Amino acid sequence: MDNLTATKLLESLHVGREGIIYLENCIKQEEMSLSDMGIFDDFLNLIRVVENLTNTSTIPNRVKEINANIIFYINELKQNMMSDKVDSFLYNFKFHFTSLFRVLEYEVAYLVENIVTKSDYPNFYPEIGIVDHEDIIMNGKNSKCKVSIVLLAYNNLSYTKDCVESILMNTGDIDYELILVDNGSNDGTKEYFNSINGAKVIHLKYNIHLVKGFNIGLMAAEGKYCAAVCNDFIFTPNWIENLMICIESDPKIGFVSPGATFISNLQQISVPFVSKEDFQERAKAYNVSDPAKWEERVVLLPNVLCCPTALLDRIGYYDTRYYRGEFLDDDISFRIRRAGYKLVYCGDTVAHHYGSLTTAVDHQSNSLEEGRVTFRERYDLDAWLDARMNVAYLDIDEKLFSGVNSILGIDVKCGATLLQLKNRIWSSYGNKPIISVCSTERKYDLDVRSISEQVITLDNLIQLHSVENVNVDLVYIEKPLDLYSDDLDTIFNSVADKMNTNGKLIFMVNNGISIEMLYEMLNSSHSVHNRKLYIPEVICNQARIYGFESTSIFNYAPQRSADSDQMVGNLASFLANGEEKETEYLKSLLNHTYGLYQMNFVGI
Repeated sequence: MDNLTATKLLESLHVGREGIIYLENCIKQEEMSLSDMGIFDDFLNLIRVVENLTNTSTIPNRVKEINANIIFYINELKQNMMSDKVDSFLYNFKFHFTSLFRVLEYEVAYLVENIVTKSDYPNFYPEIGIVDHEDIIMNGKNSKCKVSIVLLAYNNLSYTKDCVESILMNTGDIDYELILVDNGSNDGTKEYFNSINGAKVIHLKYNIHLVKGFNIGLMAAEGKYCAAVCNDFIFTPNWIENLMICIESDPKIGFVSPGATFISNLQQISVPFVSKEDFQERAKAYNVSDPAKWEERVVLLPNVLCCPTALLDRIGYYDTRYYRGEFLDDDISFRIRRAGYKLVYCGDTVAHHYGSLTTAVDHQSNSLEEGRVTFRERYDLDAWLDARMNVAYLDIDEKLFSGVNSILGIDVKCGATLLQLKNRIWSSYGNKPIISVCSTERKYDLDVRSISEQVITLDNLIQLHSVENVNVDLVYIEKPLDLYSDDLDTIFNSVADKMNTNGKLIFMVNNGISIEMLYEMLNSSHSVHNRKLYIPEVICNQARIYGFESTSIFNYAPQRSADSDQMVGNLASFLANGEEKETEYLKSLLNHTYGLYQMNFVGI
């Protein structure tokens, strides 16, 4: 596709948007007439043009599914007008046709984003310009209710009923609207949704899948906040009240989500139960609002995507480029946080999660890697390696956090683990330390600036000496020391210069005899041969020279990749000369050759 074709596409969509504005004005002034039906024929021609111009795109997209739904609702609108069904016309126009056209705009804008100048089309590219926080607040004041609960379902009717009933049963004390989105189900979901008194129901004739399905529901929201949920959850007493308490505690909070019985990203809460009724009783006892259980995060998985509605509208909702929905959560976390808001995990609230029923149709083979690549292309970062927590922080003795009012994080990637250290101090000691970050890798600057009070960019650690007004109680170095060009003398001397009396130091070092290191050496890896090899005894002796005394050393293995597992198997088989029992024994030994040391020190 060339620039001329891309421009024609966006200009066509712009004309369609003007047509919608014209019809909205006619409706507002009660001047809609049968003569205006011709505009819908123009829309039919427009979407045919769009489909013809996009059907050769090599980028995965849902243009055909979106257009099929638009055509269906154009015909519905015509029938509504011919039958003088005013209420049905207004409803279908606002919550089906208009929203579907906006979904189409985002889809096409994504397909041509590398061909056009985005700044020429700010309405199609929400990332253009800054997010005005005051504008978000003002828009929230004009809302029709406190919160819009948006539920997306595709089949799995029995689970959907459990989910809806749990919402109706446990959300009585909040001024809310319930938006039910049927994403082209064929199992009676449509009829069931229609039976829910007072619900705002959106029916899609054809499945437009996870991303677009959620977005059309969120576009229908008229509450100050949105709370988007999947149909594979069961909600509990005080769930929405607790989320509201958290998100309204600080205007800088832009996204909150509770814990669940089955979820990753350290958002899982174990609640043993024997029945749905038993779970509700146990959850009621657990769901007591407690700010000590609130954790600021770099990435937050949306058991519930609870955000200001105006904020989601401003940033363009879920990003349409995530074709199957994988890494959608990481992306919206990044966009909300980079817009100047905090993400908070509400560990004081639990819901039950059956696990990926709504999204199962999109979770096809290789979909994880597909989404991971999409995220990397968008941010030049790896969602797993750069933005997730290092679980080694769980091994740190709680006593090490006593008296810590300030932290300097050094090369902490996007800062996920650094934030979790802050969260643990808040949970254990009731204070939120001030965070500063020193980074020698520029690609993380934007993200660490979103979570810290001060960001210092350096070329190497010896430059720390020249940094003024930095004196902290805890230094956390996430990048393994053996990867620095600076030697141990330089590192410990530079760090000691920035620490308060009795300061603490936490850092990592690669284990030189881990399976990954050994395998790379056997393959003559240039990077390994130029890497420093440190042993714990040498590090402790060197640290002692600069006033540090070791308190604990942990060795652990990060979750191994498939490649690492294959390394272990190959090496064990080679060393055992093919003997099956010997191979299994050696695999066991090699798997316990941990990859990293975590070393904790206190200044003396």
